[in-house]
Amino acid sequence: MAKPEVSEAWRQHSTISRDEILARLKDRALVIVNVMPRETYEESHIPGSINLPVGEIEAKARQLISNSLQEIAIYCAGPA
Repeated sequence: MAKPEVSEAWRQHSTISRDEILARLKDRALVIVNVMPRETYEESHIPGSINLPVGEIEAKARQLISNSLQEIAIYCAGPA
């Protein structure tokens, strides 16, 4: 089975600071994704983030984030 074509937007990435993420919590243009296991997410996570464990990214990413042009911040540790 051929892999779906990935847009250029999915290939681009940069680093965003914790402070910038926290400053943009109410910014609907930014999707915040926590890639920790579900149990860890339930214990502590950035408010408004969605949980997409690393092992589920391939199967569920397009369902949870349908707009590939949307800005996405991915993190793997709870707020400190």
